[in-house]
Amino acid sequence: MVKNGLFDGKYEILDVIGSGGMSTVYLAKNVNLDTLWAIKQISKYSNSKFDLLVEPNILKKLNHPALPRIFDIVEDEENIYIIEDYIEGISLDKKLLRCGRLPEKDIIQWGKEICDVLIYLHNTRPNPIIYRDMKPSNIILTNKNRIKLIDFGIAREYKDDSINDTAYIGTRGYAAPEQYGRSQSDVRTDIYSFGVTLYHLITGKSPKEAPFQERTIRELEENISIGMEYIILKCTRFDPQQRYQSVDELLEDLINIDSFDLFWKKKTVNRKIAIALMILLLIFFSYITYLGTIEIMEYFYN
Repeated sequence: MVKNGLFDGKYEILDVIGSGGMSTVYLAKNVNLDTLWAIKQISKYSNSKFDLLVEPNILKKLNHPALPRIFDIVEDEENIYIIEDYIEGISLDKKLLRCGRLPEKDIIQWGKEICDVLIYLHNTRPNPIIYRDMKPSNIILTNKNRIKLIDFGIAREYKDDSINDTAYIGTRGYAAPEQYGRSQSDVRTDIYSFGVTLYHLITGKSPKEAPFQERTIRELEENISIGMEYIILKCTRFDPQQRYQSVDELLEDLINIDSFDLFWKKKTVNRKIAIALMILLLIFFSYITYLGTIEIMEYFYN
């Protein structure tokens, strides 16, 4: 496919910008248009159980500002090449390496943008798209501080008549329990991985390091808000029935995350007032009892 130094006769390969699993991604320039593109090379000889065209077949049907666009698909005897938008920016896993952990204010904004694209995917017709691979390395923060979701290699269409997924796969630590053969993955699967991703971004601790639910999040980072802790814990329940049942519900809590802290503060204040009243009542009744005892003693001695 490379002739006279050009791929497909018009793309100059500039750099390798990513690799792993089944594919390698190259940065390329269209010499005719002087534009940059990402070329994803997928080997036909990989041991993958997946349809190698699942990613382009899904993406070519979608149109959302947070998703890359497919421009072309090229094949040869050994590989499939997907030519898509090149997204300038930094993946959130690399940003974590630089910063250690990320500000909650930024994470909330990015989380809302991710929710928006997940709602779009989950409402795709005729079948919802389940992303199944949410993690910091698959989220690009563009130079305009907007979120892009990449790599649909293990995405699938949800079908009501399926009991289990046809193949069990996911990124260890981020994948929901049902991705390993317990049931069919659905919108709640993406919610689980979203919650784990929030956990990683806000604590700086990878879920691969240890079972991340052993300690509460605010024990790890006391500056994390009560609302964020609640959202993450609800997203990552082992039982899908105990998670958010839709991303719309999740987004609503993200939008109103400050109300959790206000509710907790109000509850704390009310508890303190109740305790203070109990102490005052105890003092009052103790005083009344004391006066009564004095009067009784005076009555008997006089």
